[in-house]
Amino acid sequence: MKKVLIAALIAGFSLSATAAQTIRFATEASYPPFESMDASNKIVGFDVDLANALCKEIDATCTFTNQAFDSLIPSLKFRRFDAVMAGMDITPEREKQVLFTTPYYDNSALFIGQQGKYTSIDQLKGKKVGVQNGTTHQKFIMDKHPGNHHRAL
Repeated sequence: MKKVLIAALIAGFSLSATAAQTIRFATEASYPPFESMDASNKIVGFDVDLANALCKEIDATCTFTNQAFDSLIPSLKFRRFDAVMAGMDITPEREKQVLFTTPYYDNSALFIGQQGKYTSIDQLKGKKVGVQNGTTHQKFIMDKHPGNHHRAL
């Protein structure tokens, strides 16, 4: 269900970038092992490693800023950052706003409930469901059960 990808728009960063060039990445660091905060409050993870490898390839420096998931695309559109490096599903709505790279990881998503209490998504109708704001998980539960009291986290 979930295709995790680089929502990075590195178009305009050529392979002949100068050493002084800095690429400013935004991410939402609560999705380990892809992006998270370490004990020293530094953003780390697979996506950070991948971005650093891309920057090394074009002889540029990467910087990373952590912010809310639902503000990643708006911040990119307002040019607060050069690219987004985060686990993000490709949707038609998002493709109207930004360009995506080829997905590099397929991931399944699931809802977790009390063991033995729920055996289908339909049983969540009318229940409180916690989801991350701005995600396709939020859209899914809103579309599936419009009257649900979902809580965006």
